[in-house]
Amino acid sequence: MSAGHEVHVASRNLQRNPTYEEDQGLHIHRIRTWKNDRLNYAFSFPAFFSPFWKRFFDSIITGYHIDLIIVRDLPMAIAGIWSGRRHGCPVIFDMAEDYVAMVRDIWRARKFQGFNLVVRNPYLAGMVEHYALPRFDHVLVVIDEAKKVAMRAGASSDKITIVGNTPQLADDKSVPEPLSQFQDHYLAVYTGGIQLGRGLQVVFEAIPLIVTKIPHFMFIIIGAGYAVEQLKQMAREQAVDRFICWVGWVNHEVLFQYIGTADIGIIPHYRSAHVDTTIPNKIFDYMACGLPVIASDAPPLQRVVEETGAGLVFKSGDSADLAQVVMRVYSSPENYGEKGGAAVRKKYNWSIDKKRLLDVVNGF
Repeated sequence: MSAGHEVHVASRNLQRNPTYEEDQGLHIHRIRTWKNDRLNYAFSFPAFFSPFWKRFFDSIITGYHIDLIIVRDLPMAIAGIWSGRRHGCPVIFDMAEDYVAMVRDIWRARKFQGFNLVVRNPYLAGMVEHYALPRFDHVLVVIDEAKKVAMRAGASSDKITIVGNTPQLADDKSVPEPLSQFQDHYLAVYTGGIQLGRGLQVVFEAIPLIVTKIPHFMFIIIGAGYAVEQLKQMAREQAVDRFICWVGWVNHEVLFQYIGTADIGIIPHYRSAHVDTTIPNKIFDYMACGLPVIASDAPPLQRVVEETGAGLVFKSGDSADLAQVVMRVYSSPENYGEKGGAAVRKKYNWSIDKKRLLDVVNGF
């Protein structure tokens, strides 16, 4: 919007909010709702074959003279392509992650029934991906490894641009009051989704080893997700809950203030086909705040950490190795934080990625 474009967002409406509103110049359109919660979930699911979404898209495109369509993630890929053909609009795919690999991971971990057997099916998602990727006018990915995924699905290399989920440069790193109680602790922070695949349990297993050398260690967890209560129970069973502070979800506007209070930032994600082809925003958030980064050895994480000198990596799922790395950074902090901060200022920031995005958008 700051570049002079009028932006319209088409979204679901599970919370039954107004079907249209404007927020700071952003036009938000929400699909109609149904009184029955199950029907509202099913009919508003972003499936490409949905007649409800077809009518919804057509009304926005014709009513507001849309010139360019950007599809966010795979479920709406085909619907976006077909909408573009009907209205003569170019269509860009914003591939924030390897959706097929993500669904495959979820499929293995959870048992689906009924409607979800179709919409959460990794085999069908793979078919959609191979149909859609060659037909987009351009594809946006967040990391080099994701570009390879897009190319394997049929996207042309000259129509793929890397636009990272990098932070805006900011100077405000003030300490928020909620964490001032831990000012005498050695703080490790995790931000993001609270899910079993994020590897938080590996940190729990490492804590008994860590506190033998760092007795004032405290693990700060910021975020929300389906596994909060399960992970809290794990921490209690392992008798490490007194070394953990659950902050919960916080507004992004103050997230950097929380991160800025910590001594190290941890990314303990388990390796998988999904994790190995994407990169979490938190790595750049940690670096922007000058925190040494400790990450599992997923290829994108390891490459960025080692390329920038922003921290160290440990073997995915290996709590003993994680503990050794934490103690190594504690004993010899080097200048990991300074190197990470310099890399954000030079390369991994939104000013640079925004220019790449605008170059693509303005090219149509």
